Amino acid sequence: MNTLDYFILLVYFAMVCGVAALFAGRQKSLKDYFLGDRNVPWYAATFSGIATIVSATSFLGGPGMAFSGNLQFLQYRLAMPVVLGIICGIILPMFFRLHVYSIYEYLERRFDTRVKLVASVLFLLLKAGYLAICMYAPALVLSRMLGMSANTIVIAVGAITALYTMAGGIKAVIWTDTLQLGIFGGAIIFVIGLICYKVDGGVAAVVSIAGEHGRLSFFNFSWSLTESYTFLGALFGGTVYTLSQFGVDQAEVQRFLTTANIRQSNIAMITSMVAAAAMGFAVFFIGAALFAYYQMNPAKLAGGVGPNDVFPKFIIEEMPHGIKGVLVAAILAAAMSTISAVLNSMATVMLADVWPRITSRKPGVSAGRWCTLGLGAVATMLACFGDKFGNILEASVLIGNLFGGSLVGTFLLGMLCHRVTARGAFIGMLCGFASAVWLWLGTDVAMLWYGFFSMLVVFAVGYCVSLLEPAPTAERLNGFVVGRFRK
Repeated sequence: MNTLDYFILLVYFAMVCGVAALFAGRQKSLKDYFLGDRNVPWYAATFSGIATIVSATSFLGGPGMAFSGNLQFLQYRLAMPVVLGIICGIILPMFFRLHVYSIYEYLERRFDTRVKLVASVLFLLLKAGYLAICMYAPALVLSRMLGMSANTIVIAVGAITALYTMAGGIKAVIWTDTLQLGIFGGAIIFVIGLICYKVDGGVAAVVSIAGEHGRLSFFNFSWSLTESYTFLGALFGGTVYTLSQFGVDQAEVQRFLTTANIRQSNIAMITSMVAAAAMGFAVFFIGAALFAYYQMNPAKLAGGVGPNDVFPKFIIEEMPHGIKGVLVAAILAAAMSTISAVLNSMATVMLADVWPRITSRKPGVSAGRWCTLGLGAVATMLACFGDKFGNILEASVLIGNLFGGSLVGTFLLGMLCHRVTARGAFIGMLCGFASAVWLWLGTDVAMLWYGFFSMLVVFAVGYCVSLLEPAPTAERLNGFVVGRFRK
């Protein structure tokens, strides 16, 4: 890193803080702070949704997986049509019609407070672990480039992101996400072009070399439940995993509830998911291209390199000054866009779902800001243990599958099954989560199946328990179950 690189980083931080400053202190209510008064343009919500999903975890972990393996991880994207049908046809219209801050408020209205609290706690645990991974990811690069410890960088990134998220609320998150998406989206295109340029023969040679060594292998039609990424696992497990990402995750859904109407919300959701899938393929192609590059330059890999380190190594050793600064800014942008969105969503859930159980005092904007800052501090502390995570992308998928299936199952149980009671949903959700933990700790089943099987457990246990007691009353069904609208 030289003076030019540091100057580029300074400009990046100035731009992010400048955008956030435009919205600092303008919120007069929690609706303003968490939902942007529902006047955010659909395209901004779209860009923010993409930026939240395509994190530094993907930006660094994806190339590592493709470099050391293949593209089979991406098979789960094939579930997208089914997922979009469920989200745009059932889930988003339900949330939009109920005018909720936290999507887990739905569970209280449909079932009871216990179900909402368990779901909220599962979400908070899920996102605390995910945030830690997202904060650690950029530290992998910067620690090598700046000669600083990874924990020092984690603390700096966590503090800056928490502060601008705290000050500006959801609008600051959405518009800084939009800026950051432009930075790391452009960086992805540039990196692919540069690597292909450095390989003799260009794109054709990259595809040929990577293909010969299996790095472009996509489909795996094995019936085994223990193989990490199979077509069957992608079809079933991938559906539940993607639903947990886009349909029942406050961090994603919240920005789609800031639009003016359900039509704009659906357009934003569809565009966001398709664009995120395209960027996912591009990020993995970087790994395949890096494999081809180092196959032609084996001396540059003397001593070996881990999957998490291959892309940072290329940035440090092969990028010219100036471009190096832009790439580091892109990695920071990918991390900070996700961190800010998740912090804002966690604060929303804390104040909407947990706060009323602690005190009868109604929370204001200042409570939202302090909650955001406190959650940022907790996530930053967890991120200091990032070297224990293994491959950062696989670690984030593991966390999502451990927690996501029981949440997806509980929401769909409530929206689709009018016979299910609060006790049935409560016991079903706990059993679903327990089953995912058992699959993780007690079996060799691949992690993409955890969410699918835990969702099945929620449905089976929740429905059977509900049959042992009286059916829910009309006030728990009308407006909360598909086909049961309020009169």
